[in-house]
Amino acid sequence: MRIVFITPPYSISERYHTKAKINKGYLPPLGLASIATVLKEAGHHIKILDLQVLNYSLENIRQELTAFSPDLIALSAVTPTIDKAYLLANFIRTHFGVPLIFGGVHPSMYPEQTLKECVAVDVVVIGEAEYTFRELAALLEKGTPLNNLKDVRGVCYRNKSGKIIRNLPRPLIMNLNELPIASREFFDMDKYIPLPNQYKILPVTNMMVGRGCPYGQCTFCFEAGDFKPLYRRVTVDRAIEEIQMLIHKHGIREISFWDDVFLIGTRWTTDFFEALKREKIDIQWSCYGYFNYLTHDMLKQAASVGCWNIFFGIESGNQMLLDTIKKGFNLDKAKQVIAWTREAGIETRGSFILGLPNETPKLAMETINFAIDLDLDYAQFTLNTPFPGTEMWKTGGRYGAIDTTFKDYSVHNPVYLPKGYSTKEELLAMQKLAYRKFYFRPHYILKHLKRIRTFTDVKKYASGLRFLIGMQ
Repeated sequence: MRIVFITPPYSISERYHTKAKINKGYLPPLGLASIATVLKEAGHHIKILDLQVLNYSLENIRQELTAFSPDLIALSAVTPTIDKAYLLANFIRTHFGVPLIFGGVHPSMYPEQTLKECVAVDVVVIGEAEYTFRELAALLEKGTPLNNLKDVRGVCYRNKSGKIIRNLPRPLIMNLNELPIASREFFDMDKYIPLPNQYKILPVTNMMVGRGCPYGQCTFCFEAGDFKPLYRRVTVDRAIEEIQMLIHKHGIREISFWDDVFLIGTRWTTDFFEALKREKIDIQWSCYGYFNYLTHDMLKQAASVGCWNIFFGIESGNQMLLDTIKKGFNLDKAKQVIAWTREAGIETRGSFILGLPNETPKLAMETINFAIDLDLDYAQFTLNTPFPGTEMWKTGGRYGAIDTTFKDYSVHNPVYLPKGYSTKEELLAMQKLAYRKFYFRPHYILKHLKRIRTFTDVKKYASGLRFLIGMQ
């Protein structure tokens, strides 16, 4: 079969609520790449249209699809892009009579609702989709009707009478080594460049070695919600194989590990460090870290094999608020690990959430001041967004008002207003104040000016400054 996967457009301006015009901040959608690779190995012809980086009009999309002549079209959507996915589906249906399938986080949470809201959609694939898509493609290729999918686990569809049927869930893929390495051949890799503060050297790409979160308790996170998956990882040898492929086939010099938590105090981590040294792999890399899993020695080892930056989900500078969202660490631990990270020569990034349940402007200032006291290299201040499927989605209404306009769910739009704030404008003003107080300190500016070594550094900082000003 000839199969096209499409991701709806979602600009950086929309995602970060910034006026800055910037064409960076994207990395390849690895989930689609994994599905596409499995299908290609099964003998299908695959095309991915990532409209996040392709500046396509609807006519461009029609021309691309006409030229490829697909037998099956699939769209992937998250909560803020679901409305765009519906528009694309309706447009595609007017021009192409092939089966149309939806997948991704939002349709997985609301498969029946997706089919009701968009009659153009024939099937919703729920959860991990590699084997489900492979089975669907094989059945459709044999001529199986779309309304007769009763034996396919992990789908939601309409039967012959038009009734919406949700089949049994498909089991998780427990051995991730079963899956082929996600191919990047489906993308123009030159179009994928992170935001200025999120890479050290180009070319850079993303990579994942696991699925799920080893902690998995945070009330605002999908990985701890209704679809909380078991934590699984590929073997170290498999991770090394993928890194070497990225280096030799794509010339990659830096990797951003997208696992929810990458550095964990297990044998896997130690073996990974040893393998990088043994294979003499020269690669810069960054990752996400969780305070309770990190030790001084582990951080020094990570730095010795190329780790230059760790992104920490700190979320708040108030212990009561941290406990409310079940972060599971205390502020003293955060201070200790940030100090260890700095001593190891690794840069620190921190994420903070403003507008949490029970927060007031006074408590928000504690978070801002805590970020400043930590003297992080970079900080982001997002707005609390109770995504569907999270515990926050179910309980947040007790402590504030939730707006369900899904297109605004960017973590930079005020869709949740805690009772401690009077208006959304007050919350937005707090976010802008956070960025001003953190980034426009003389100490911070001087520290980063001293790091400038090349003209490339100048361009990165200038781009970052434009982006920051655009958020004010």
